[in-house]
Amino acid sequence: MNIVVIIRQTPDTEAKVKIGSDPNKIDPSGITWILNPYDEFAIEKALKIKEIVNAGEVILFACGPGRTEEAIRQGLAMGADRAIFIKDDSLEYADPYTISKLIAGELKKLQFDLVLSGKKLIDIESSQIPIFIAEELNLTHVSFVMKFNEIDTANKKVVCDREAEGSHEIIEVQLPALITCDRGEDLPRYASITGIMKAKKKEIKEVMVSKEEIEKIGQRTEITSFDLPPGRKEAKIFEGEIQDKVSGLLKALREEAKVI
Repeated sequence: MNIVVIIRQTPDTEAKVKIGSDPNKIDPSGITWILNPYDEFAIEKALKIKEIVNAGEVILFACGPGRTEEAIRQGLAMGADRAIFIKDDSLEYADPYTISKLIAGELKKLQFDLVLSGKKLIDIESSQIPIFIAEELNLTHVSFVMKFNEIDTANKKVVCDREAEGSHEIIEVQLPALITCDRGEDLPRYASITGIMKAKKKEIKEVMVSKEEIEKIGQRTEITSFDLPPGRKEAKIFEGEIQDKVSGLLKALREEAKVI
């Protein structure tokens, strides 16, 4: 079974994000970039499926600027076999439609049974790319899958368990299909020293796209500006005995917050 995992690089969740000189870009200085955490769940599920069926390969697929190679190497160190990378710095702020069209175009050249992806990107809270790809390739699509209950390679089907409206849905899917993954019970494995060393030698096939190709696709959405959320006010701490603290709190609620 050949499994493609679509991955993307995102800022670390603890990164201090600043707006760049252009209001529609962030300042990259000081940002630590990581493999999108939900894509890590997808890689882990792909590796487990490969271990169960004991056949095929796990292929990572990324699209973005050159620095994305760091995330690709992380996935390869976890155990993925090889990667395909649509590499172009101009794609850093490309919209989901453009990214999905480029990836789908390359996927049409591959033989695969299953495409996995994280359920969303943590930086822009988007889950559009895998859905666009599924539509472009006419693949059955299931989102937010927590685990795979059954892998039937003989009949080319998988049975998924997904959360929906506070309950669980068990869905049987005929392959090929595209599935987006939530964490479930799968904790991404740590890359061993051996895995990291092997990842340096694993193939990353770079695919170049021209400016004309990107422009021909045409963006459907555009980022016009970023705004940081308003800062929180400092907490007010009341000193003294319990009675003094209570009196101070009541006075602040009455005279400053005006809520009593």
